[in-house]
Amino acid sequence: MKLFKKALVATAIFGAVGANAAVLSSDPVLLSSEGVAAGLTAENVVFDIDFVVEQLTPSASTITLTFDDNVDLDDLETALGTSEVSVVNDPSAGTGTVSSVGTSNEIVFDYGTGSFTFDRLIVDADEGTITFEVNLGNPVTAQSAFRMSFSTNAGVDFDGASSVAYSSVNASDVAIETGTGVLSKTQSQFSFSIAKEYDGRIERIAQTDFSRNGDDANDSQVDEVTYVVTNNESGLEANLVVTDVKVDFEGDFDNGATAASGNRLAGTEFTATAGTPSLDTTGFDNVEVVLGGNTANTDGSKNTYKLTFTGAGKVIPQTGAIDATVTISATAGTTAVTPFEIATNVDAGSWALDATVINIPYFPVGYEGLSTSVHFANESANAADVIVTAIDDEGEEYTGTIADLAGDTVTKVGQDAIKAALGIDATASAKLSITFNIDANDGDVNAYAFSNAGTGRQALVTSQEKGIK
Repeated sequence: MKLFKKALVATAIFGAVGANAAVLSSDPVLLSSEGVAAGLTAENVVFDIDFVVEQLTPSASTITLTFDDNVDLDDLETALGTSEVSVVNDPSAGTGTVSSVGTSNEIVFDYGTGSFTFDRLIVDADEGTITFEVNLGNPVTAQSAFRMSFSTNAGVDFDGASSVAYSSVNASDVAIETGTGVLSKTQSQFSFSIAKEYDGRIERIAQTDFSRNGDDANDSQVDEVTYVVTNNESGLEANLVVTDVKVDFEGDFDNGATAASGNRLAGTEFTATAGTPSLDTTGFDNVEVVLGGNTANTDGSKNTYKLTFTGAGKVIPQTGAIDATVTISATAGTTAVTPFEIATNVDAGSWALDATVINIPYFPVGYEGLSTSVHFANESANAADVIVTAIDDEGEEYTGTIADLAGDTVTKVGQDAIKAALGIDATASAKLSITFNIDANDGDVNAYAFSNAGTGRQALVTSQEKGIK
């Protein structure tokens, strides 16, 4: 019934809006959206509402504030009762105070230099309203302003984003004006970003160092990702209390070497400025950093961390994309909430060979009447070997090598050679996305691919044409 009554009141208010309306403003109460989602309530909130009255509001007029269902006035009604209460006005200070006992000051009106005052305030928690009257004497003139301040003692609670509606009627119950204002908003308590990605490019011969701008003297075995976590625990009402933060970096950390060779990563290659990093040595597809509840700054300012990789002479894995996912564990009051993700699949960089990599996302092979090929122009004097990898439209993966590309030469590689290199049956057909990993400096080798159906050539798009690195 409470919701229905409020809806009727709001309908009546908005139906009476005229050309001019009272202006309501405040610094919105900010609530944690995650805390609200977990059922938390911001209790006994201190807040102000500022009003600018656009229409002359005579003495004995009644002003009604209607709060939506995300505002709870129960405690205020308990404190002040359901009957009208007096506003104790102090014209010299320009204030009017509503107190249940002594100096509890649940509500304080600030009139500024206005000559008007209010009285006969009534709280109806069921309807979600506060009404008060303009005192006999001076009216509230157009463009007058006043403020209402609610103290902790008022006991007003917020369950989420909310607003308040203003309406005024004169002594004859004729509508004067209306207005609305925002009281509270929700915003995410948490954020995550990558400040610096993993960007190491692996020297393509021994593959145990990161190449630095092609200068072997500057090779390094070290690369790091820098990431930022924020937790506005102290700056938001209805906030969650963090008990654990886990950051998962997901990629292909298996360098293909066997444990017996001593090259496979063990996890000790990763160190962190905070938290404990752990490599999944079963799937080699995840490095998890457990930060615990120790996000040092809980006021929404940045917590900056690094996860450093040191190859220590081992073969550095070609990871493909490395993505970050962040999981928060927290309590709502004394109750643990189900852990939830605040960020998923955030680009955290990659490790790849310092080589020329060319992808052709659509490369059909083996279809009757269709011939597909790729021409490589090696503009370096050095021959370049080529590793070929591919996936097909059924999810199969292939790998192999083709003959070296001679220096200063254009080399044609047809579909039969590619099928043979990938181990695809000579009589089979497949729709491939194919990648050539070429032992050459970036830009030394370029590719042009096409298919021929007998009536003319159809160029196939390559990653070089799309500008993909």
